[in-house]
Amino acid sequence: MHGNCILFVDTLNLAFDIEVKGFKQRSIDTPNNEIVIKGPHEAFVENIRTNTALIRKIVNNENLIIENLEVGKITKTKCAVCYMQNITNSDLVNEVKYRLNNLEIDSLLSSGELEQLIADSNILGIPEMLSTERPDKVTKYLLKGRVIVLVNGSPYGIIVPGILVDFLTSPEDTNLKVSFANFLRGLRFLAAFITLLLPGLYVAITSFHQEILPTGLLYSILASRENVPFPIILEILLMEISFELIREAGLRVPSPIGPTIGIVGALVLGQAAVTAGIVSPILIIIVAITGIASFAIPDFSFGFHLRYFRFAFVLLGFMAGFLGISLGLFVYISLVCSLRSFGVSYTTPFAPASNSKGNGYLLPPIWKREYRPTYIAAKKEKDQEKISMKWKYDK
Repeated sequence: MHGNCILFVDTLNLAFDIEVKGFKQRSIDTPNNEIVIKGPHEAFVENIRTNTALIRKIVNNENLIIENLEVGKITKTKCAVCYMQNITNSDLVNEVKYRLNNLEIDSLLSSGELEQLIADSNILGIPEMLSTERPDKVTKYLLKGRVIVLVNGSPYGIIVPGILVDFLTSPEDTNLKVSFANFLRGLRFLAAFITLLLPGLYVAITSFHQEILPTGLLYSILASRENVPFPIILEILLMEISFELIREAGLRVPSPIGPTIGIVGALVLGQAAVTAGIVSPILIIIVAITGIASFAIPDFSFGFHLRYFRFAFVLLGFMAGFLGISLGLFVYISLVCSLRSFGVSYTTPFAPASNSKGNGYLLPPIWKREYRPTYIAAKKEKDQEKISMKWKYDK
């Protein structure tokens, strides 16, 4: 049924099941959705055996375990659970395999479907597992004690568990000087804040809290909105939805004209809307800054989550100003802090506060990265010796 080759050897009471099938497949190429300047330029493909080989090529160690499972009564989709036997917590491995083995479905066609099937449910829709097309990123987390799940037919690997800090980091960070990497991480945190709250803060200030603006800026905003016939909430919702439509159209049209659609839509429609007096120029700047900030989020799913919830904060800012945004943030942060991904608190190591031993949001110098994350409870606690650069001291 599977087209494998069975090898019998005389005098042995067992046979060897050898996979010899060959299929036409896409060759290994550079990543399309996770661009890294200083780092490897290989990406996963749709064939699961090629993907496991890419991991095995980097982690050339006998402790790398790859267990194969089948999911789906009809499709019998092959899934691979990868972990380091001497590092990864056994309870985490067992939990991942338990969830995979207890899926009563007919078909599984992608890793995106599998993420939804094995994730702890939450009302926010915030991603709880990292999805990446980069073998180097998968390997980095594998060696820290995470579990990797690969799905045949999907060029993405799932990293389990995922916490909030992971979605604002890039595999390029560890390849850069620590000062540069931390600067970029600070920019990404600022980008997440702008993506989620900037439109809501603009609505709150212009509707309720004009007194906090300098007089010159306030007069400039009032003058720019003098000929706009719509209320501020309708104006900003119109522009935000238009921006999302332009972004979606740029993704769906054929690739040669995709960038053209985005440029023409943003420039021509924005300028025409200002000239026609439908929206104010300051609002175009707010929407543009918010859109640019959303592109700085490394993880697409987390960026989509922030883009989705910024509409809620726009409505809260319009209804109650800073008070509404503050109450919304309180509820939002409380719900995020209550999330758990495969038994790990989503906001660790900040809430609950714990000693991350150099595995927080900001990176320590590479010679200080001695420990693996404490919240993973890895079997092997230390990642390197206290004095890793012995060439410098053993003289």
